[in-house]
Amino acid sequence: MTDFHFYASSVYTWMTTNATRDLRQLLQLMDKEGQTYNLYLVPLPHTEDYDIKMYQPQVKGTEWLGTFEKKGKSK
Repeated sequence: MTDFHFYASSVYTWMTTNATRDLRQLLQLMDKEGQTYNLYLVPLPHTEDYDIKMYQPQVKGTEWLGTFEKKGKSK
């Protein structure tokens, strides 16, 4: 088990990497949802509990890695 995991969230859902889901799979699932989402690197194992506030992990040392825009036509 690693001492970090990735956390992705949109206004509709959130997901993390874990023992059976790697970063590539996480990104594919979030892209499939079709909504804009943010990606974070959380410096804790995925099994640890932590607070989420306004869709963001509340863990010291968390790094925001970027926003991934909704795919498709812009209005």
